[in-house]
Amino acid sequence: MSGKVSRMGTPVYCFGDFRLDPTTRELSRNGEAVVIAASSFDCLVYLVEHRERAVGKDELIAAVWGRSDVSDNLLAQTIVRLRRALDDASSEQRCIKTMARVGYRWMLETTVLSSPFVTQAEAMQGDSVVDDDRDKAKFHPHPRRVRLSLLVSLLITIIVAACYWGWQAVQIKPASTPMHFNDGTAIVLPAEVRAPDDWNWLHLGLMDLLSTQLREAKVPTESSQDVLNLLNQSGSAQLASFALVVTPHVSLSDNRWHVHLDAKAKDGRSWQAESSSSDVLAAAHAASDLMLVQLGYANGSSKSIAGDSLQQYMLRIEATQLAGQPDIAHKLIDNAPPGMRHTPELAFVQAELYCAEGKLELCEQSLNDLRTRVSATENPVLRGKVLTSLWFPYRRKNQYAEGEAVLDEAVHLLQGQKDTEALATAYLDRSHLEFYQSKLDEATLDLGRARVDFVLAGDSVGQAKVDRAMGEIALRRGQFGTAVPLLQHAYEQYQRMGMRQLLSSALDALAGAQKLSLLYPDELATTDKFWPFEQKHMDFLDNYSRHELANTRALALADNGRTSDAMALLESILAQASAEEEATLRALLYVNLAKLALDREDVAGALQWIGKAMDGTALAQDDDPSDYGEAWYVNVIALQRAGKTDELKRTVTAMQAWAARLPKQNDLVTIWLLRAKAAQAWSDGQRDQALQQLKSAMAAADALGTPETIVDVGRAYALTLLAAGHVDQAVAVSGRLSDWTSVDWRAAWVESCVLQALGQNAAADKARGRAQQLAGDRRLPGGVVAMF
Repeated sequence: MSGKVSRMGTPVYCFGDFRLDPTTRELSRNGEAVVIAASSFDCLVYLVEHRERAVGKDELIAAVWGRSDVSDNLLAQTIVRLRRALDDASSEQRCIKTMARVGYRWMLETTVLSSPFVTQAEAMQGDSVVDDDRDKAKFHPHPRRVRLSLLVSLLITIIVAACYWGWQAVQIKPASTPMHFNDGTAIVLPAEVRAPDDWNWLHLGLMDLLSTQLREAKVPTESSQDVLNLLNQSGSAQLASFALVVTPHVSLSDNRWHVHLDAKAKDGRSWQAESSSSDVLAAAHAASDLMLVQLGYANGSSKSIAGDSLQQYMLRIEATQLAGQPDIAHKLIDNAPPGMRHTPELAFVQAELYCAEGKLELCEQSLNDLRTRVSATENPVLRGKVLTSLWFPYRRKNQYAEGEAVLDEAVHLLQGQKDTEALATAYLDRSHLEFYQSKLDEATLDLGRARVDFVLAGDSVGQAKVDRAMGEIALRRGQFGTAVPLLQHAYEQYQRMGMRQLLSSALDALAGAQKLSLLYPDELATTDKFWPFEQKHMDFLDNYSRHELANTRALALADNGRTSDAMALLESILAQASAEEEATLRALLYVNLAKLALDREDVAGALQWIGKAMDGTALAQDDDPSDYGEAWYVNVIALQRAGKTDELKRTVTAMQAWAARLPKQNDLVTIWLLRAKAAQAWSDGQRDQALQQLKSAMAAADALGTPETIVDVGRAYALTLLAAGHVDQAVAVSGRLSDWTSVDWRAAWVESCVLQALGQNAAADKARGRAQQLAGDRRLPGGVVAMF
C-alpha cells in the first residue's frame, strides 16, 4: 500500500488494493482511478460504513436512491456491477456477501483513515482503534443517549428484517432459477436513442449487438432482421406472443453513455439492467451481462470491448442493412478507417451484401478472396461462414460438385465450434444442393440436423426454412398431403414474423405445390400475395428472384384460363432477363411459351419458341433434368403436329441418347420419353406401338402420383385410344380422371369426348361447356385427335 495522506477529519476507507474516499467520491486501485456509476458508488459507501452488520435491501434502496419505489432487480444489478468493479464477480463473494432473505453485508477487512495527516501505513494498526479516533474527532455525545439511539436502531432493523423475511418467503423465487424458454423465444427491439444524429445507427446496431449476446449466453433469441420484419408487418401486435421482450434505451450525457434495458416476460415478470461507460459498446455489454444474471443465465462475455472500433463499425453497417439502405452500407464500407478497411470481417460483410443484392460475380469473387485469407485454425467460424455462403454462386452456376465441397468443409469446421446457428445454416444450404441433384434422402438427413441446431439456437425462422425445404422434398416425391401443409405452415411462420425476404420463396413453392395438385384457384390466390410486386412491397427482390416469381404468376394465369395474359407476361420477363446470368430461366420461359402456343393451336409459334429453348446448353445444365426432358418432349410434339417426320425421328433419337446418359433415372424424364416415342410411332403408322408406349406412360404417372401428370398423360392416352377406336379402354382412362373434371379442362375435355363416342350427346355438350369454361381463352379441338 502507498503512504498517501487523507484529508483532515474525513473518513477514507482502505481494503485490499482499493482506496475509497466518500467526500471526493473517488475509488482507486493501486493509485489508478476506478470508474463506477453513481448508484454503485453510493451503494459501496453505505455497505462499507455499515460493515458491522447485514444491510437490508429496503434500507439500502432508501439510502442510495432516496425512495422506496426502486425494484429489487435494479439493486441486484447494481451489486453485480459493483462486484465486477471490485474484481469480486466470482461465487466466493469475498467483498459483498448476499445474506439470504435479508440483503447484503460488507465482508472485506477494512481500514479507516480519519485523523489529520494519518498515513495508510499508520492506519494498519487496527480497525477498532481508528474507528474510536474517528468518533472522537466528530463529537462527544452523552453515553446514555448513544446507547438509546443504538437500541432503537437495532430494534427497527430487527422489525424490518423480520417483515422482509416473511415477504421474501411468499413472493421471491430463488435467484438461481433460470428463466425457461420452453414455449417461446426472446426478442430485442430497436433501441431508443437520445444522442446526436451521428449516433442514430445505434437504433439498430445496439439491437443487433444485444441479440447476439443473448444468443451467445444460450438464450433462444430471434435475429434482428426477423424482428424488424415482424414490426414492419404487424407493428407491436405480435410482441405478446414472445417469451421475453427486451427494450434497450441508450443516451449520451456528459460524454458518458448510459444503457438501460427493460425486459418483460410473457407471464408478467419484468427486469431492468443499466450500465454506463465512456464507450457505448462496453456499456451495452455490461448491461446485457447484468440482465443475463437476473434471468439466471451465466454471465455473458466478461472481456472488455472498450475501443473495439471494428465491432462498432460493423454494427453500424449491419444497422444500415437492416434498415434497407444498402447504398449507405456500401459507403460505410468504402469509407472505413484504414485500420479496419482490409480486415476479413469487414470483407465478409461486403461479400454478403453483394450476394443479397444478387451481384453474382462480385459475390463469388469476394468470397473466394476471403477463402484464401481466412485460416481454418485461426478463425474457423468465419471461414465456415464464408464457405457456407459460397454455395449460392455455385448453385446459380450449376456447379454442384464445387458447392458440395465447400459445404462439406464448412460443416466439418463448424461442428467443432459453439455457433449452432452457423452450423444449422450450413446443413440447410447443403440440403438445397442435394435436393437440386435429386439426392432426397441425403437432403432429408441434413434438414433433420439443421432443425436440431436451429432449435438449439432459438431460431424459429430457421425452423420454418426447414419446413419449407421438407415440403419441397415431399412435393418432389409426390406426397402432396404432406407437402402443401408444410409449405403453408412455413409461409404462415414467415408471415407472422414479417419475413418479407423469405415470404417470396415460400409463396413460390406453395404455388408450385398447388399447381401440381390441380388447385388452380388457390395457386392464383397465392401469387396474388406477391403480385404485382410494387403494390405488394416486394421491392427488396433481386432481378433473378423477381423473374422467377413472375414466371410462377404466368403459369398460374395460364392454369386459370388466361393464356393471353400469361404469354404477355412471359414475353415481358424475357425482355428483362439477362442473357448471361439468367440463361436457364430464359430457356424455361421459352418452353412455357411453346406449351401455351400448342394449347392455342399455334404450331408455328410453338416451333419458334422451342427452337430458342433448345439453342445452347442452358437447359442441359439445369439442376432438374425433368425440365430438359419436358423441353425435348415439347419439341417432339411441335414437330409431329407440323408434320416434320424426319426431324421428328432425329429429335427422338437424340432425346433417347440424352436420357441414357443421365446418372440417375428420373421418373418424369421416363414419362416424357415414352410419350415422345409414342408420337414417333404414331407418325410412322405404328399405332399399337404408340398405344403401348402411352399405356406405359400412364402406369408411370399413376406410380408417381402427381395429379397434374396423371391428368396430362391421361388426356393423351384417352384421346389416342378414341382415335384408334378403343372406346372401352378410353372410358376406363376417363374414369381415372373423373376426380378432376370440375377443376381441370383436360379432364373435362376427355369426359366430353368419351361421352360423345358413347352417343351421350347432351351429357357430352355439358361436359364440353365445362371444359371450355375451365380452358378459358384456349381453343378446344374441333373433334377427337390423337394426343401424345
